[in-house]
Amino acid sequence: MVGFHIDFMALAGRFLLVTLSILGLYSSAQAQNKIRAAYSSISGIFTPVWIATDERLYQKNQIDADLVYIGGSSVAVSALIAGEIDFIYGGADPIVSGILGGADLTLAGFISNTTPISLYVVPGIARVEDLKGKTVAVTRLASSTAYMAKVCFALYHMEAVKDVPLMQSGGYPESVAAMQAGRVQGALLAPPATYRAEALGFKRVWNGAGVEYPSFVLATRRSFVRDSSDKAQKVFNSVAEGVHIFRTDKERAMRIMRSIFSGLVILLVAGGDSHYQSRREAFRKLVGSSPAERRPQNRRGRITCTTLSARNARVSRSGPGFFNTASLVSSGLMRAT
Repeated sequence: MVGFHIDFMALAGRFLLVTLSILGLYSSAQAQNKIRAAYSSISGIFTPVWIATDERLYQKNQIDADLVYIGGSSVAVSALIAGEIDFIYGGADPIVSGILGGADLTLAGFISNTTPISLYVVPGIARVEDLKGKTVAVTRLASSTAYMAKVCFALYHMEAVKDVPLMQSGGYPESVAAMQAGRVQGALLAPPATYRAEALGFKRVWNGAGVEYPSFVLATRRSFVRDSSDKAQKVFNSVAEGVHIFRTDKERAMRIMRSIFSGLVILLVAGGDSHYQSRREAFRKLVGSSPAERRPQNRRGRITCTTLSARNARVSRSGPGFFNTASLVSSGLMRAT
């Protein structure tokens, strides 16, 4: 009989080497698919983003996403420029301002072109005109709330800042707190902060629901799209699927809204339901109702230019193509219509 000897130590070493190699490749793949995204306000408009996280839609699209809250789009834009995050879900205004300033930014997708922002006031204020000389809270001075303040007061022949001073609060909950403390006499708010304001006795005197404004966009760096266009596509697909679930599965959407806004009991009844219905229709008009329609549309770049050019002539002169990249259109991430 021929004897043989097995070197178990050598075999174990080879097995360990193969295992570590496999783990290394897995870790490398994970790192390549890792992204960090931020949403800019505690508002029901971002429910599709939370759905994408809660329902593991990023993982479905082979993306390892870390979702964080950064109060105010302008602050989030600074983090995006610095490379601290890869994507922003927020209003278009500060993104456009950054692009005009030469920043390495681009609008990668348009999710909603309407906003649930309304103007609420303290007792004693009956009309919008009564706010002349009074102070009104906005989340940031470069934000969708500041933009809506300008639109609102212009309708009543007043100018924000000049006729109605604006105070930067930092977020919707802080704006409500400022009204409670008597530091401001009004605030631009969105759900669920509006339900809290109503519960405290504050009254809505102007509804901005009919104003066209790109309130929910997906923004990233141009260099990110250039180097990782496939990853950018997958990120948008994840949120677009979140929009689709929001539109087609009310129970799932409301469950996630409840988990996010668990401290606001009033949201769980009529308020939350009415907000769901209004957002559902807004998302249907913009993103579409079928999977084939769920792509950002270049047409929304034209809407952005039209909307924001009223405040900044450079937006109109630059044109939609200045704010998104040609590679997005050609790759199908942003479909020209």
